[in-house]
Amino acid sequence: MNAKGYLLEGIFANLFHTTLYNKEIILHVTEPILYIRKNTDKKYWKIGWTEDDAGDDYLLSEEQETPEPLEYELEDPHQRHTYQKHIISSSSFSIEHNLIKEVIGYGSIYSNRVILSAVVLELEDSFLSIEAVPAVEMRVTNKEPKHLGDVIFSTD
Repeated sequence: MNAKGYLLEGIFANLFHTTLYNKEIILHVTEPILYIRKNTDKKYWKIGWTEDDAGDDYLLSEEQETPEPLEYELEDPHQRHTYQKHIISSSSFSIEHNLIKEVIGYGSIYSNRVILSAVVLELEDSFLSIEAVPAVEMRVTNKEPKHLGDVIFSTD
């Protein structure tokens, strides 16, 4: 999940359940797609979750070149007036001051297998935490999230 120095251009999904609670924006979503870019390098992260036999929830992440499984069309490169390569037909959410300063992963490592329970993107003026719950919970806050478990990687 190398994204330090990239811009978080948007979070896309077919459906968001959005709440404002204690000055935090909370998004509950089944399979969000994060769109990040740095100049002409554009990436999508598909975020999912799973539950193990003990009932613990974990994140699944996959970097990809398109916003699949969301419905999208290719933008005509000759008529393109924006940074986007795809026109995505879904709900979206964006954050102002979106430069990714650091990415921190939380979870554990068992037998060389990384078990990811949360990821935090430190942005210019806020934090985006992504946690595995039944579905995926994303929180936008101006305070660094605490109590997410053991740090297993950081881009700092």
